[in-house]
Amino acid sequence: MSRGGHNWKGGGTVEGTRSLDVMWLARAGYLSQPRSGSLQWSHGDRTTAAIKINGGRLAVTLDYLVKEGDGDWQTVQQRVPIRWTPCRFGGERPWFICNVSANRVYCGRQVAKLYGAGRLFACRHCYRLGYQAQRGGPLDRAHHQLARLHRRLGADYDGPDGIPPPRPKWMRLRTYDRVVQRIEAGENRLDTAFTLGAQRILARIDRSEQRRGMRR
Repeated sequence: MSRGGHNWKGGGTVEGTRSLDVMWLARAGYLSQPRSGSLQWSHGDRTTAAIKINGGRLAVTLDYLVKEGDGDWQTVQQRVPIRWTPCRFGGERPWFICNVSANRVYCGRQVAKLYGAGRLFACRHCYRLGYQAQRGGPLDRAHHQLARLHRRLGADYDGPDGIPPPRPKWMRLRTYDRVVQRIEAGENRLDTAFTLGAQRILARIDRSEQRRGMRR
């Protein structure tokens, strides 16, 4: 079990945090046989972080350097277990096991991504990372939910005014109908959020004009 000096206060987003995707490791061959390599994160032309990866079917080991505050650089070696589960239509897929402790509570979640928001790589729940859309208002959250439902149907989300995407060949009709109903409900919530937002804006304009009239 890995332990470390995480900042468990949260407040960040998954989009703004370095992440490690188990499916990327599988496609790169790290999980099919013992293999060593490295991964870098960059911003523009500058490398911001790098780790060494020692792969294997049942676990991967991450080697990297961390620096906390004004202290010296420290070497961290983190072993992350891999769990394989059967797929619905045959084959199997890998998952990370988040084997860290947050506030003395062991996690153990089965996740597809780990995030480097502190000393150790851990799941978004341990770091209390939210999605960028969740940090916004009701309109952002409604668009985020609609985009997620469209992705479930294998389609891009171009706004709430189009017809629902067609049913994928592999999806059952009953499941497709439920997703379409959720899309329609989400569009209704989006309309409500837009209307309420517009009403608040108009109310602020009216109050502002009233104050200007009183000062004349």
